[in-house]
Amino acid sequence: MSTPSAFVLPLKGLGKGFYEYDLKVGDGFLSAYPESPIQRAAVDLHLIVDKQSREMVVDFDFAGTIATACDRCLADIDLPIQDRRQLIVKFTAEADEQRDEGDIVYLHPDTNDFNLAPFVYEMVVLAVPMIRTYDCRAGEPPYPCDEDLLHRIDASYATAEEAPTRSADDEDEDRSSPWDVLKDLNKN
Repeated sequence: MSTPSAFVLPLKGLGKGFYEYDLKVGDGFLSAYPESPIQRAAVDLHLIVDKQSREMVVDFDFAGTIATACDRCLADIDLPIQDRRQLIVKFTAEADEQRDEGDIVYLHPDTNDFNLAPFVYEMVVLAVPMIRTYDCRAGEPPYPCDEDLLHRIDASYATAEEAPTRSADDEDEDRSSPWDVLKDLNKN
C-alpha cells in the first residue's frame, strides 16, 4: 500500500509549536485501500498539529462529499460529510514500535516519520452516516435522486390505519396450510 507523501509527517524536522496543513482526500488516496466502502470522494482536510517535547496533538477538521447510493431511492448521489476529530501522539521510550489505544498513539522519541494516512482513512469512513440519505429535493433541479421512486414513497400509506385491512376470507386462507393434509394420515 503506497501512502501519499503529503500524509507522512516528518517528526525529526518538526520543532515545538503549531503547524497547519491543508490536504485533499480523493480517489487517489482511497485507491490505497482496495476494500474500502468508499470508492470516490472529494474531501478537504485541515490539520492542526501542536507539537510538544513529549506529545503531539493532531486536530482533523474535514468536509466534503463521498459517492454512494441513496438508501431512500437507490440513486447515485454525492453525500456530504463533515467531522472534527483529535488524535493524541505520546512519545515514550517504552514504545519500541507504534502502538494504538483508541485516540492515543504511542511512539518512540527517535521515530523519524509518522504516517497519518490510516488515521485519516479511518476518520473519513467513520464520518459516513449509517443511513445514507439527505434532502433529495434541496437546491435546484435536476435532483440527483430517482423522482419516480420518491413519488411512489410519497404515495405510500402514512399510518397503519390507512393501509387496507384483511377480510375474513383472507384469514381463512392463511389458516389452511399444506401441512393440514398430513394430519389426516395419522387417522389410519
